[in-house]
Amino acid sequence: MSKTIIVETDGPVRVLTLNRPERLNALDTGVRGEVGQLLRAAERDPAVRAVVLTGAGERAFCAGQDLNESAALKPEDGPRWMASWKAYFTAVSSFTKPLVAALNGVTAGAGLETALLCHIRLAQPATRLIMAEVDVGLPAVVGGFLLQTHLGVSRANEITLTGRTILAEEGRAIGILKEIVPAERLMARTLEVARELAAKPPEAMRLNLVRFRTLLRRGLAEAERASVRLQKQAVATGEPQKVMADFLARRKRR
Repeated sequence: MSKTIIVETDGPVRVLTLNRPERLNALDTGVRGEVGQLLRAAERDPAVRAVVLTGAGERAFCAGQDLNESAALKPEDGPRWMASWKAYFTAVSSFTKPLVAALNGVTAGAGLETALLCHIRLAQPATRLIMAEVDVGLPAVVGGFLLQTHLGVSRANEITLTGRTILAEEGRAIGILKEIVPAERLMARTLEVARELAAKPPEAMRLNLVRFRTLLRRGLAEAERASVRLQKQAVATGEPQKVMADFLARRKRR
């Protein structure tokens, strides 16, 4: 594995840290593939009883897709690109050991989708949750499904269509976040939670998670299929590429 993901072990807990702080830990194709491989390895390892997922640096857990990569997409790249996303979401959503997210900053787009696929989420006070695909010209199909699963139709519609930011306190109030912890204690507290889960009877834990995942996968599989179709349609219009290129150009001028 490359250094884009740091792998550490704390007793029965495996810690995976997205390590692209200069890119706000954005997910490119390589990182997505690595996350999948590491989760499958943790699934097979009997010594690993829980996994913590977090981001490097103080600014972001994960800012979502890597805009440098997606801005360069051509229409014919759409199916391959979406297949890599499907493989990534399948790896995360199929994991049947406790998966705890430490949200240490911006958690946006596919970063928020990743967090919502974790079983428990803790955050620091400055964490911001954002589902802003609409602002980069893409439909939030998987994200919309996950928000609806967690929050219900009306709130999912409002968040998905506006792309607005959810601050940490609101995230806790609406049930997305278990706890808000001072930034300097976030990892320590997240590890405490992960150890508590790791200490539970493993087979009962696995069976609970298999059941939860079975229910989730039914809707998620349909959302993934729809996402491939709708994202392909969006990319074919050229709108996402233009919006992302304009955004990157503005950022470069700053």
